[in-house]
Amino acid sequence: MKLDNDIFFQYVRMDVDTFNYLLSMVEPYLRNRKKKRDAISAEQRLTITLRYLASGDDILSIAISYRLGKPTVYSIIKRTCSVIHQVLSPIYVRPPCTPVWRNIIKGFEQDWQLPGCIGAVDGKHICIQSPPDSGALFYNYKKFHSIALLAACNHRYEFTVVEVGAYGSESDGGIFLRSEFGKSLDEGCLNIPTESVKKRKCPKENT
Repeated sequence: MKLDNDIFFQYVRMDVDTFNYLLSMVEPYLRNRKKKRDAISAEQRLTITLRYLASGDDILSIAISYRLGKPTVYSIIKRTCSVIHQVLSPIYVRPPCTPVWRNIIKGFEQDWQLPGCIGAVDGKHICIQSPPDSGALFYNYKKFHSIALLAACNHRYEFTVVEVGAYGSESDGGIFLRSEFGKSLDEGCLNIPTESVKKRKCPKENT
């Protein structure tokens, strides 16, 4: 399949070069230490996980297509997602340092005429099956069960903060206030510059 880049992209929503680059980063953490002859390779583990994320297929369908047990596929996806987050988040999703914040503030003013802006924040409800005995904890105002994703981006639509896992029943404001991003912002722990922007105070200074 990797010989045909178009088909491969349709299958995992990623071109071959990007897949190989990602594989090189996560492979050391996905190798099967038991070294069984029929062990599932890191490449196959990553492919299974990306297919699950790209297609929205249920785990049973993917298990059947790969001739693996459903618990095995579930374990593969859970572990691989954890490894991807562990490896990539320190590189691509980390709180900006002060010079980067300054560039973001400058970018928002130049591109969008928003002085003193450090990011655009929004949320998304991710549909889930309600966990046993959870009651209405995950039931949101859109009338389905979910966990909430909270994200902020810079002036170029690049993520600067991503948090996932809040209960779907929580309000947008409540999710933000209880998030690590919200707490750090309130406590002044994000190294955001506090100088004036063209004689206008940043939002944090006015509170």
